[in-house]
Amino acid sequence: MANKAKLTEEELKAVQTAVSNLNQAKTILGDVTNQAYKAQLQVNSMEEAMGAAQKELEDKYGSITVDLTTGEYEEVVEEAETVEE
Repeated sequence: MANKAKLTEEELKAVQTAVSNLNQAKTILGDVTNQAYKAQLQVNSMEEAMGAAQKELEDKYGSITVDLTTGEYEEVVEEAETVEE
């Protein structure tokens, strides 16, 4: 049987370290991507909940703006368009 060509121990160690680092980086990237996906799902859910709360308030009070610090609200008055002749 013929002798197979081999890398030096130093070369092999360098390649093994590079592959290990790459795999670790891919794992971290996968985890971060998964966390971002879960965060997006939470944001979507919170936006739906906020929309439902806004609709509930609009059904009860009409079109209003709310001061989130004090809870005071004012009706939104839409200005009529002026027609120029």
